[in-house]
Amino acid sequence: GAARRSLPAGTVRHHRDHGVTWLGLLAEAPPSLDAVGYAVHARGFAGHMARTSEVTRYYLQCARGTRADAWSEERIWDELELRMRAREYGPLRRGRIVQRSVVDLESDVLEPLRHGALFLAGDAAGLISPSAAKGANLAVLEAATLARALVDDLTAGDPEGLDAYSARCLTHIWRAQEFSHWMIGLLHGPSGMDGASLFHNSLRRSRLTSLRTSRSQQDWFAEHYVGV
Repeated sequence: GAARRSLPAGTVRHHRDHGVTWLGLLAEAPPSLDAVGYAVHARGFAGHMARTSEVTRYYLQCARGTRADAWSEERIWDELELRMRAREYGPLRRGRIVQRSVVDLESDVLEPLRHGALFLAGDAAGLISPSAAKGANLAVLEAATLARALVDDLTAGDPEGLDAYSARCLTHIWRAQEFSHWMIGLLHGPSGMDGASLFHNSLRRSRLTSLRTSRSQQDWFAEHYVGV
């Protein structure tokens, strides 16, 4: 946008393409689970996120370069049920697919977030992969932090909040980026049978076992998943 085009030379951009692509789907179908669902499967990741009592968001990991219209609705639902193990946990509640998009998982952070009177927030400040659902959390935090700082400066003549805005927000941004990156490694793995692929997938299974069995791991996950 206009803000990024106005950035001075010397602004540092940290960019990472995670090499993972999702097919994002919005279905006119009631949620099939009572909570967010992440499925780890040899064929790739699948996700279930309720939106309303009648609308559900789904994600399917797909090959890079996939077109949004490349999959039929029947293929989409069959693949979702396979990856989410419908035979074991029950069938999904199907409905019409009303929206599709292809999402390449990428991360992007700009430093600093202030350049004179220009303050960056939301997507102007950076992008985060949807793997841990942190984008909206960060945008609200940045907007609220900037709003408080502006009020203090304009009403009380106290510029401390504006001066510290970039550093304060970047602390939260990098914490969220780290957790998002961790989630990408947990949810997506190589499909090969070579030594490196087998090693990586064994690490993923170990992480999942820890999340299922360790209360301290569950507390850590909950804190990072809910907070920013």
